[in-house]
Amino acid sequence: MLRILIKPTTFCLTSIQKGQNPYIDIQHKVNRRSALQHHHQLEQALTNTIVYTIEEPHHALPDIVFTANAGLCLPRLPKKTILLPNMKYKQRQEELSYLEKIYRNLHLEIIPFPGKEPFEGQAELKWFHGGTKAICGYGHRSTKKTFIELDRFFKMIYSSHGLVAPELLIVPLASFNYYHLDVAMLEFDDSKCIIHNQAFSATSSTKIKKFLGSENVFVIDVKDTFCLNAVVDGNHLITHKLTRDVKRLLEGITHRSVKMIDTYEFEQSGGSVRCMTLDIF
Repeated sequence: MLRILIKPTTFCLTSIQKGQNPYIDIQHKVNRRSALQHHHQLEQALTNTIVYTIEEPHHALPDIVFTANAGLCLPRLPKKTILLPNMKYKQRQEELSYLEKIYRNLHLEIIPFPGKEPFEGQAELKWFHGGTKAICGYGHRSTKKTFIELDRFFKMIYSSHGLVAPELLIVPLASFNYYHLDVAMLEFDDSKCIIHNQAFSATSSTKIKKFLGSENVFVIDVKDTFCLNAVVDGNHLITHKLTRDVKRLLEGITHRSVKMIDTYEFEQSGGSVRCMTLDIF
């Protein structure tokens, strides 16, 4: 697996971002030196990464560092393929030409999102069982219709290659604190995940357990809303700074050693480790 990161050289907080997620503090003045240092820690913690720098952008790109929103890699297809996002907010829509250039340089097959609803890439869909199943979370950026469109598209694209389309479980996110699925859920195995108790209704949690098997779904109830915005890297789990109790909890569930990165500057914009990492496979 290859991971794409984009340096936070354009990262900032502006008035246009106000209210776009519950964490954004437009009064916070980003310490650029700290942001670059913390991002470098992430670069060093992850294996097999490509790190890009956006040089002299034509538009303001305050959020392009959050590459999990930059697309969705589609598993099992003959060529490495990425589905482009359809960002909800204008300042993020302007990222598209820069992202396409990166994907062309990587010789990826590029497919535009096949609909008009918002879709913010890997942040909103989790693959399981070798890409034959996926869980989709909607309600704050994407909509239920987003994934109805996506399900239709998957059936078309996979059948064109003689493959069975992935089975989708589409569930609403119950709290704005978990505005993307990658804040609400951590997949740490091909069939296992951890979910925040407050991110899903009891009905949705039951559906997730039925979809993956109840023994494969671990529900936690902690105050740290960013603790699952993390990345599995071999025998390590890369997270933001955790309390001792949460660190012990995650290590006990995942059976991986936690490496903690300071993501304070990025959390003021609503993102952490997972938000800044795009998987290509």
